[in-house]
Amino acid sequence: MKKRKIIKEENENVKVLIKDHRDRKGGHPHIILEDIEDKHVSVGLSKSDSKGKGSTNYKMKRNYTGKEEDSYMRRQGTVDYKKNYYGPRKGVIHKDDLERAKIYGGRAKEKYLNKGKKK
Repeated sequence: MKKRKIIKEENENVKVLIKDHRDRKGGHPHIILEDIEDKHVSVGLSKSDSKGKGSTNYKMKRNYTGKEEDSYMRRQGTVDYKKNYYGPRKGVIHKDDLERAKIYGGRAKEKYLNKGKKK
């Protein structure tokens, strides 16, 4: 099976794959970080600085759409079936934002891989 390149670095900016993730509220854009079997590891994006009660989102250095308005990243990654993502498109983020996304996505990946294992 051919492995596709999801992230492409160029100077300070990084090209990433963005897909909408189906959820209870319809869907939000997510940065696709990597694939595990039939699932994507992703991090959600938002226009809001917080998720809810005291749960703040990470303010990105660059809006992934290229617009001037602020863009935020959820602090919790997601591992979900590929079929629950739709609308693939390209986006551009700052390399520092990508590093932060990898941290959040890495936590979600570890939790998924260790699910059901005893410590």
